[in-house]
Amino acid sequence: MALSAQDKILYVANKLGLSSLNLMQGSTGAVYDVDTDISGQIFTSASRHQNPSITNLTQNEFEVNEALLVETIGFYVLNASNNTINFQQAYGSNAVIVFDLVIGNKRVMKDTPVFASGSPYTFANVATSTQLVGAEDEVVTGFLPRHQVYMEGAGVLIPPQVQWYVDYRIFNVVTGATIAATAETQIGCSLFGTRVLLNFNTSI
Repeated sequence: MALSAQDKILYVANKLGLSSLNLMQGSTGAVYDVDTDISGQIFTSASRHQNPSITNLTQNEFEVNEALLVETIGFYVLNASNNTINFQQAYGSNAVIVFDLVIGNKRVMKDTPVFASGSPYTFANVATSTQLVGAEDEVVTGFLPRHQVYMEGAGVLIPPQVQWYVDYRIFNVVTGATIAATAETQIGCSLFGTRVLLNFNTSI
């Protein structure tokens, strides 16, 4: 039997001794932030942003009985005017983001690539269509997702009262050279999944 998002949240909560987490309400949720310091880390400076166009967090740590089971990680590029721009256009089609997800003092994801273009389609180009061959050679138009990583299984849980952040580097996959981010090409990240909220309803 497959492990559900709720099962994993409650399993980790019990291991951490959070016996009242099952009294909270669970729903889909997301957190996002942008590396405005060009430091190579996202979410560590969220407390200084306080701007909905940059982040929806006040700190990179959830409160008691609040958690996020991460099922999708997405990246985007923000310019100095806080407008989202095309990752491939900003960094070139040979660019790749290599990132680590750090929860507490543990790297739970390490050296995970997200490509500006090309295969695999899970990491494909920004919201573009492509021609696919269907049944009996029928040509259909497929829609490629934005720069995202989809977790298999039940995802990765960020528990309450533990700091987390994303370390990232940008490389040219052809030359291996590091590509520097700038104020016009700031990297943002969103973590999407099942979130436990501070709401006293038994729904998990």
